[in-house]
Amino acid sequence: MNYSPKTYALAFCEAADTAKNNADEDKCVKNFLALIEANRDQKKLRDILFFVKKIIVKKNKGRLLLIESARPQGTATEKIIKSLIKTTDIVENKINKNLIAGIKININDEFLLDGSFSTKIKKILCLTK
Repeated sequence: MNYSPKTYALAFCEAADTAKNNADEDKCVKNFLALIEANRDQKKLRDILFFVKKIIVKKNKGRLLLIESARPQGTATEKIIKSLIKTTDIVENKINKNLIAGIKININDEFLLDGSFSTKIKKILCLTK
Protein backbone atom coordinates (compact mmCIF):
# COMPACT_ATOMS: atom_id res chain seq x y z
CA MET A 1 0.00 0.00 0.00
CA ASN A 2 1.13 3.52 -0.67
CA TYR A 3 0.41 5.96 2.18
CA SER A 4 1.51 9.58 2.38
CA PRO A 5 3.83 10.67 5.21
CA LYS A 6 1.00 12.77 6.63
CA THR A 7 -1.33 9.74 6.73
CA TYR A 8 1.33 7.68 8.50
CA ALA A 9 1.88 10.50 11.01
CA LEU A 10 -1.83 10.84 11.76
CA ALA A 11 -2.15 7.08 12.26
CA PHE A 12 0.90 6.97 14.53
CA CYS A 13 -0.32 9.87 16.69
CA GLU A 14 -3.75 8.29 17.03
CA ALA A 15 -2.22 4.96 18.06
CA ALA A 16 0.23 6.63 20.46
CA ASP A 17 -2.64 8.49 22.17
CA THR A 18 -4.15 5.14 23.18
CA ALA A 19 -0.95 3.99 24.93
CA LYS A 20 -1.45 3.69 28.68
CA ASN A 21 2.17 3.24 29.77
CA ASN A 22 5.76 3.09 28.51
CA ALA A 23 5.44 -0.54 27.48
CA ASP A 24 2.43 0.31 25.32
CA GLU A 25 4.31 3.24 23.80
CA ASP A 26 7.30 1.02 22.96
CA LYS A 27 5.02 -1.57 21.39
CA CYS A 28 3.27 1.15 19.39
CA VAL A 29 6.60 2.44 18.02
CA LYS A 30 7.83 -1.08 17.16
CA ASN A 31 4.59 -1.97 15.40
CA PHE A 32 4.62 1.30 13.51
CA LEU A 33 8.20 0.81 12.32
CA ALA A 34 7.34 -2.76 11.30
CA LEU A 35 4.41 -1.42 9.25
CA ILE A 36 6.65 1.11 7.49
CA GLU A 37 9.19 -1.61 6.75
CA ALA A 38 6.49 -4.01 5.49
CA ASN A 39 5.25 -1.29 3.13
CA ARG A 40 8.83 -0.49 2.09
CA ASP A 41 8.36 3.15 3.00
CA GLN A 42 11.57 3.68 5.01
CA LYS A 43 12.48 6.58 2.68
CA LYS A 44 9.47 8.47 4.05
CA LEU A 45 10.61 8.32 7.69
CA ARG A 46 12.09 11.84 7.80
CA ASP A 47 8.87 13.31 6.38
CA ILE A 48 6.73 11.18 8.68
CA LEU A 49 8.67 12.42 11.72
CA PHE A 50 8.26 16.01 10.55
CA PHE A 51 4.47 15.57 10.37
CA VAL A 52 4.42 13.80 13.77
CA LYS A 53 6.24 16.80 15.28
CA LYS A 54 3.83 19.16 13.56
CA ILE A 55 0.78 17.27 14.87
CA ILE A 56 2.13 17.14 18.44
CA VAL A 57 3.01 20.83 18.43
CA LYS A 58 -0.41 21.80 17.05
CA LYS A 59 -2.13 19.61 19.65
CA ASN A 60 -0.19 21.44 22.39
CA LYS A 61 -1.06 24.81 20.80
CA GLY A 62 2.58 25.48 19.94
CA ARG A 63 4.58 26.14 16.79
CA LEU A 64 7.35 24.38 14.91
CA LEU A 65 10.12 26.92 14.37
CA LEU A 66 13.18 26.60 12.16
CA ILE A 67 15.62 29.43 12.82
CA GLU A 68 18.36 29.78 10.20
CA SER A 69 21.30 32.11 10.52
CA ALA A 70 24.69 32.48 8.86
CA ARG A 71 26.47 31.98 12.19
CA PRO A 72 25.50 31.44 15.84
CA GLN A 73 23.34 34.30 17.12
CA GLY A 74 24.73 36.92 19.44
CA THR A 75 23.41 37.41 22.95
CA ALA A 76 21.10 40.30 22.03
CA THR A 77 19.52 38.44 19.09
CA GLU A 78 19.20 35.28 21.18
CA LYS A 79 17.33 37.19 23.92
CA ILE A 80 14.89 38.67 21.40
CA ILE A 81 14.21 35.27 19.84
CA LYS A 82 13.78 33.59 23.24
CA SER A 83 11.24 36.24 24.23
CA LEU A 84 9.11 35.26 21.20
CA ILE A 85 9.23 31.50 21.84
CA LYS A 86 6.52 29.76 23.87
CA THR A 87 7.22 26.72 26.04
CA THR A 88 5.00 24.63 23.73
CA ASP A 89 7.11 25.51 20.67
CA ILE A 90 9.66 23.15 19.17
CA VAL A 91 12.69 25.09 17.97
CA GLU A 92 15.41 23.93 15.62
CA ASN A 93 18.42 26.19 15.06
CA LYS A 94 20.37 25.76 11.85
CA ILE A 95 23.52 27.41 10.56
CA ASN A 96 23.15 28.25 6.85
CA LYS A 97 26.36 29.73 5.42
CA ASN A 98 24.48 30.73 2.23
CA LEU A 99 22.66 33.48 4.14
CA ILE A 100 25.83 35.62 4.48
CA ALA A 101 24.12 37.63 7.24
CA GLY A 102 20.71 37.99 8.83
CA ILE A 103 18.15 35.44 9.90
CA LYS A 104 15.25 33.39 8.53
CA ILE A 105 12.47 32.06 10.74
CA ASN A 106 10.18 29.38 9.31
CA ILE A 107 6.97 28.89 11.30
CA ASN A 108 5.12 25.57 10.92
CA ASP A 109 6.56 25.23 7.43
CA GLU A 110 3.79 27.64 6.40
CA PHE A 111 5.10 31.14 7.08
CA LEU A 112 8.61 32.52 6.49
CA LEU A 113 10.09 35.62 8.08
CA ASP A 114 13.10 36.39 5.91
CA GLY A 115 15.47 38.99 7.30
CA SER A 116 18.50 37.66 5.44
CA PHE A 117 21.01 39.95 3.78
CA SER A 118 20.74 38.11 0.45
CA THR A 119 16.96 38.67 0.30
CA LYS A 120 17.39 42.36 1.11
CA ILE A 121 19.96 42.70 -1.70
CA LYS A 122 17.63 40.90 -4.14
CA LYS A 123 14.80 43.27 -3.24
CA ILE A 124 17.02 46.31 -3.78
CA LEU A 125 18.20 44.95 -7.16
CA CYS A 126 14.62 44.33 -8.26
CA LEU A 127 13.62 47.87 -7.30
CA THR A 128 16.46 49.47 -9.27
CA LYS A 129 15.69 47.68 -12.55
